[in-house]
Amino acid sequence: MHGRSRWLRRLLWTLAVVVTLGLAAVGGAGWYYSGFVIDPVHEAGYPLQVTAVRGDEVTIKGGTDTASPGTYGLTWADGNALLGPATAAGAGTVTRKVSRVVRGELRPGVRAYLDRWLWGHATPAAAGVPYTDVTIPSPLGGFPGWRTEGVARTWVIAVHGRNGGPGEALRVLPVFHSLGIPVLGITYRNDEGAPASPDGKLHLGATEWRDVAAAITYARRQGATGIVLYGWSMGGGIVPMTVRRLPGEPIKAMILDSPVVDWRAPIALGAEQMGVPGFLVPVGEWVVERRTGLSFDDLDHLRHAREFKVPTLVFVDDDDATVPPGPALRFAEARPDIVRLVRTAGGGHTGSWNAGPARYERELKEFVTSL
Repeated sequence: MHGRSRWLRRLLWTLAVVVTLGLAAVGGAGWYYSGFVIDPVHEAGYPLQVTAVRGDEVTIKGGTDTASPGTYGLTWADGNALLGPATAAGAGTVTRKVSRVVRGELRPGVRAYLDRWLWGHATPAAAGVPYTDVTIPSPLGGFPGWRTEGVARTWVIAVHGRNGGPGEALRVLPVFHSLGIPVLGITYRNDEGAPASPDGKLHLGATEWRDVAAAITYARRQGATGIVLYGWSMGGGIVPMTVRRLPGEPIKAMILDSPVVDWRAPIALGAEQMGVPGFLVPVGEWVVERRTGLSFDDLDHLRHAREFKVPTLVFVDDDDATVPPGPALRFAEARPDIVRLVRTAGGGHTGSWNAGPARYERELKEFVTSL
């Protein structure tokens, strides 16, 4: 009897050790995966290789979206070119028209990336729009940005995506400049060259909205009487969070491009693409919440859809492989009274403009002038 009791205690002890080690392993994996979500990254990746340059055509190897229809940039460490449509495809290669080389030397061997912003981390001068560099004061310090020229009292505040920069707005600046509307291109916490958050982590909009609030205060002190918030990707999640948090500000409208309406969707998709086991996704989300203090329920704007009152223009691309368009589509379905939805195909994440610049700019101009 005593031998059986000792055997049972050993078995229970062994099971307890195994369970503890298993939980520690799962927790450690969840912690590791959470870093992909909340750790800022500022190093540019160059997944493509130029294999040939012949006349006004360039052949590119690598990537999965180099044949995407429309207009793009090709950006490398010390150069940039503007690309037109694809003209041919080979074994792992795509050939595209070169509209012009903006800077640097486009030659075989160059490592680059397909640039939906067109000009990379450039200034409004690249788009031919006059501007002034500005610094936006906030409790965390001064945030660098720029302001384009315009006489209108309504300003657009452009909020870029995760690990991005104000250059994401360059494509649409000519539209607003033609309407006389100033655009304030901002940075927010943890951007390169901007103040860091106290913990150095991305909060996916849960705290970044405060930096947009600082930009609104700055714009109003400079004479703005109305604000249009324009966000891409994560910026498209920060913008509605700002609207929810600041009901008393003169925010006249939201423009959202490939917005993160609910963070659970892109996190799950990213995990699948990285080969992360599905059971680790909720563990990683739980770790993110514990490491940052944010709430995924609070960041779910579809859950809070009835709180919004301002006109909203939403662009989604059906071929977005980064942020699933489903939540944004459901948001538009939930609020047809305020949302104007524009669906595109082939452009990918934040690529609705690239897939069809003329249509995008027409929709943008009609929406803004209707305000």
